[in-house]
Amino acid sequence: MPDRVSHTAETHRTADLAAKFHTLWGDAASALTEGTYNADSVPRHGDPRWGLSLVVPVNGAIRDSIAQDLGPIAAALSPHHFTYLPESLHSTVRSLEGYQDQVPQDQVDYYADLVEAALKDCPPIEIELFGLGGSKGGLFVCGVPSDGLVRLRTRLHHIGVAEGPRAFVSNDYTAMRDIAHISVAVFQAPVVPEHSIAGVVSARREKPYGTLRPVTLDLVRYNLSGGQITMSRLTGIGCTR
Repeated sequence: MPDRVSHTAETHRTADLAAKFHTLWGDAASALTEGTYNADSVPRHGDPRWGLSLVVPVNGAIRDSIAQDLGPIAAALSPHHFTYLPESLHSTVRSLEGYQDQVPQDQVDYYADLVEAALKDCPPIEIELFGLGGSKGGLFVCGVPSDGLVRLRTRLHHIGVAEGPRAFVSNDYTAMRDIAHISVAVFQAPVVPEHSIAGVVSARREKPYGTLRPVTLDLVRYNLSGGQITMSRLTGIGCTR
């Protein structure tokens, strides 16, 4: 019975999130053409965005498949937008802290221990990836989390609310993510009409990218400069049981 309930829950989740992705891209496509999308910016110390995060790294055949699309995406967008390098592709489990100029080692150790404890007795962490999409803030590969990832996020959310951040509140402090997308581009000012990117995304809306089954989860920090987003791995936590 538990397996049947779990399968039913994941089926409903997939359908619900597929509808959400469809709506997000419909809004984004119009905003891109009209030049009314949202621009991100380089974070400053204390910013709730782009802080210490727990992520699912993307490797192997799935990374190769997404990497094939990064060139056409960059070519179709104005050059001032942020684009990802293949080695920085990831899906965020949870943003744990706001942005810090330096992340202290004791903070990394604290979150590594917290995540390891939260992973105990969790079902497998998986992400089903299907189709390119986007929102008014950027472009991404659409992803649906497994029951294991939902349970991990729930545990981390409850602990985060109870104990508070070590330094700065992140964007995820009061909310829990429902999707498990992989960002490929982030829009930056100046906000200008983008007429070519909709065709690139639409041609890949049904592209199957596979299922991520990570062996480790990574604690990372970000660098947004020079027109690219790079990611530094601080430590890894094994997630297979």
